[in-house]
Amino acid sequence: MVELGGNLTRDARWLVDFVRAAGAGVIASNSGTGHPESAYVNVAATEDARIVLGTNAGSRKFTNITSDPRVSMVLMRDGTEEVQLEGEATVLEGTEAAAAGETLEAQHPGATDTHDPDALRLVGITVRWALHTDVAREPRLAEELTLR
Repeated sequence: MVELGGNLTRDARWLVDFVRAAGAGVIASNSGTGHPESAYVNVAATEDARIVLGTNAGSRKFTNITSDPRVSMVLMRDGTEEVQLEGEATVLEGTEAAAAGETLEAQHPGATDTHDPDALRLVGITVRWALHTDVAREPRLAEELTLR
């Protein structure tokens, strides 16, 4: 979550809408071997600008995030507009995980249905930096978002 309480900046509100419209993206995490690991994931955004996703406790992504929470993501919309972001991933528990699961399920019905429910983990990403690029604009837009 962007740690702003209920006072999100205009850019943070815009990012929430963009994440919801994109619905998916590529997350990169540190494998600990010196090689990055990337995965395509369904994402959703909470009202406080946290990006949420689900993963399996046995996945490389989960192992990487629990060892090093620093992640980066790329989300695209309409093939011309993208957001690159960096943040910190947290494995959610209790009521936070339940709320994240509801948010993810609302945007991606069936996203939390799994053959192994005990292995499902919900992850929240606190965005620290984001760059919005839109190549359909003339001149091309590339601007950092003001999240705080």
